[in-house]
Amino acid sequence: MAVVTVNGLVDKEDLGVTLPHEHLFVDLSFVYANPQEAEKKKYATQDISMSDLHLLKYNPGLIKSNLILDEEATITTELARFKAAGGVSVVEQSSQGAGRREKAIRDISLKTGVQIISGGGFYMKESLPDSITGSTERSLAEAAIKEIQSGIGDTGIRPGIIGEIGIGPVIGEWEQKILRVAARAQKETGRPLSIHVQAVPTLKDFSGELNGIEVLRQLENQGADISRVVICHTDAKINLEYIKKIVEIGAYAELDHFGKEYYFSDTGFLMDRDMDRVLAIKELIDSGLAGRILMSQDVCLKTDLITYGGFGYAHILNNIVPAMKLKGISQEAIHTIMVDNPKTLLDVEEAFL
Repeated sequence: MAVVTVNGLVDKEDLGVTLPHEHLFVDLSFVYANPQEAEKKKYATQDISMSDLHLLKYNPGLIKSNLILDEEATITTELARFKAAGGVSVVEQSSQGAGRREKAIRDISLKTGVQIISGGGFYMKESLPDSITGSTERSLAEAAIKEIQSGIGDTGIRPGIIGEIGIGPVIGEWEQKILRVAARAQKETGRPLSIHVQAVPTLKDFSGELNGIEVLRQLENQGADISRVVICHTDAKINLEYIKKIVEIGAYAELDHFGKEYYFSDTGFLMDRDMDRVLAIKELIDSGLAGRILMSQDVCLKTDLITYGGFGYAHILNNIVPAMKLKGISQEAIHTIMVDNPKTLLDVEEAFL
């Protein structure tokens, strides 16, 4: 058994410290709302400057450019910081619709020495063209399975994970269909599933209620292997009862907003802080749940990068791990979460390689 990376198979024991949910290239501009105020219309086309950073703390989607990661040289430099901090592997979760650039990802892996696992499947309905959203369930499943088995386009690069699969604030007809597609693709390819559950108010109909439990029930009904399913974004607003229920059902609960401490001024939504996440993880560990917890940063905005005033891909290693230890979390538990859990999740049975 092995892990499927953009540069071929890797023994799971060589995966090392792994970030299970990041983006090197991403395009979230589909959530951008064109400003009505004349003085803000410039934000649709301008680049980010240092003088804009304070604005983006209170409205990360104010400037459209902030929603797009597409600078290969910048990402290469940023990811090298993760490598220098002791990081080994990254799961790149940009699926179809999220701006995936598989060839560039492979190039960055070769340049930095970081092992990168690419995502497959389909992102949010709003991010996808009509040619995809109007397709039949069968054709979507066949397309997802084909790229996992044969490679994305003509690149030969095979996704090592199905995801992130985009689920909106309300599970409607599209979400039900794409969950059936994901379950079928998992059964045919042996890959784990990573499910985006809308956790911040960037889409209409967001109520603050997370639907990860309903997602798991639907996947169970389709015969998915729940032990290899990740429910993402459980820590924008931490609800330990919700997280524990995910684990109780048998899935992984992913706390992947480390480094994100944003306020959404239009809705009054304030994200929880990194120290809240550390304390939540400590309680989960103390409850015996370390084996079902994942940690990451979900870098997906320019302002998540050091280049633009953020914490970058090495934030957990450089800042959060020391904080965890100060709070009494053992190195053994940290190793379980950052090494053992990702390698167990990403390991693919030989029959599917």
